[in-house]
Amino acid sequence: MNDPTHVYADRWADPRLIFDGLTDDYDRYRPRYDTGALRDVLAYAGDVATLLDLGCGTGILTRALRPLAPDAAIVGADPGADMIATAAEASPAALELRWLTCRAEELPFADTSLDLMTVGQAAHWFDRPRFYAECARVLRPGGTLALLYNNRVRGEPVDAVQDALFSELCPGYTRSYRDFDAQAELAAERHARDVTVQTTPWTWEKSIADYIGYVRSTSHHKVACRHRPEAEVVARYAERLAPLADGQGTLRAPYETVVTLARF
Repeated sequence: MNDPTHVYADRWADPRLIFDGLTDDYDRYRPRYDTGALRDVLAYAGDVATLLDLGCGTGILTRALRPLAPDAAIVGADPGADMIATAAEASPAALELRWLTCRAEELPFADTSLDLMTVGQAAHWFDRPRFYAECARVLRPGGTLALLYNNRVRGEPVDAVQDALFSELCPGYTRSYRDFDAQAELAAERHARDVTVQTTPWTWEKSIADYIGYVRSTSHHKVACRHRPEAEVVARYAERLAPLADGQGTLRAPYETVVTLARF
């Protein structure tokens, strides 16, 4: 990244390594994507023969797309070798998914070779102007870019506690690098058109243990554990989150799935 304000600049030297060591928790505990929202993406895209799920992590979105696009050639790509190794291990061969490591700004695909590109929980890590230029190159005329986010509703109790914890445990903690307006950015791109945003509210219900598993999968947890023993960090999570659970030990965190779509 060239932006000195981006998280890469002072907290991670190499974006390929951000989630190394976190992939098991990532694959097990990260929230999944609403099937209806994914159907809407495919309906917007139309005929999809080639699909790239970029920033695929451990393949959560990639695998979810397979039954909805059974005839498409689907590739999951991520800069993290640990992520891709976990994705390949977690995905049955019968799904016929292909995996590769690459950066969003340098895609190893031919010009106009893709019908649909999905990006789940990852666009904030990209150098987006360079990435959008790659979209214009590799998507066929009329091809679709879909940026998907499962976002905690900010200010709600679980979100507020998690945010406060990371503020206390992670030197230099910020969420500002996620505060970009994808709709405005794409509307300003000369190669993009028909930009639309779809938002679906939902509630994530998880046990405290499972929610802590999700928190352990975050890049901020990795930073926190650079400064304190992991057992201490996890104990702090449990101490602060427990009062928010109901009598059965269930946390309820309001979420929104936000999908930004554009044709190139």
